Amino acid sequence: MAHYCVNCGAELVPRVIEGKTQEACPNDDFVLWRDPKVVTSVVVAHDGGVLLGKRSIEPGRGLWCLPGGFVNHDEDPLDAARRECREETGAEVDITRLLGVYHIAKRNAASMIGVAYEARLADGVGYQPGSEMTELDVFTAEHLPELAFPSHRAILDEYFSGRAPAAEPRLLSGGAAALTASPPSAPRVRSPRPHRS
Repeated sequence: MAHYCVNCGAELVPRVIEGKTQEACPNDDFVLWRDPKVVTSVVVAHDGGVLLGKRSIEPGRGLWCLPGGFVNHDEDPLDAARRECREETGAEVDITRLLGVYHIAKRNAASMIGVAYEARLADGVGYQPGSEMTELDVFTAEHLPELAFPSHRAILDEYFSGRAPAAEPRLLSGGAAALTASPPSAPRVRSPRPHRS
């Protein structure tokens, strides 16, 4: 697929820049950088397991996933994580810690940087599927369903094994949220729990 310069409209051509071949304008300094997109994933701990949604859209329609999605250009990843939980689960959540930052390679698209958080439902709130989910349910480590994304499986494997690095949220002046490192948590023990299919 051809790409074009945003400055002059010329078709981009291969050019070696910093040792790698990039698409660049033959007339000016425009380069089409293949920067990764940033996405969030949220492990909502609830009732002895984690809250997952069954997707109503592609990719992964009919499979299960963590709440999450793309970070908007004017949005903090923490805010994106909370927003995606509201949109997909109808629930307000309290982010409790940073689980990790991951590179997610894609075969037919730009790669992604995934920022994974642990959260809990805010006091007194329930949940219901948003427009991108057909249903929500709580699953334990022993009874995880088929997941839509390998990155979500990796996050959950680390989460349930206790390997995920821990970081505790704190508030900075002005109310901006930050995350500071803390010692790793002890491994979690999850008891089997029946779930709806």
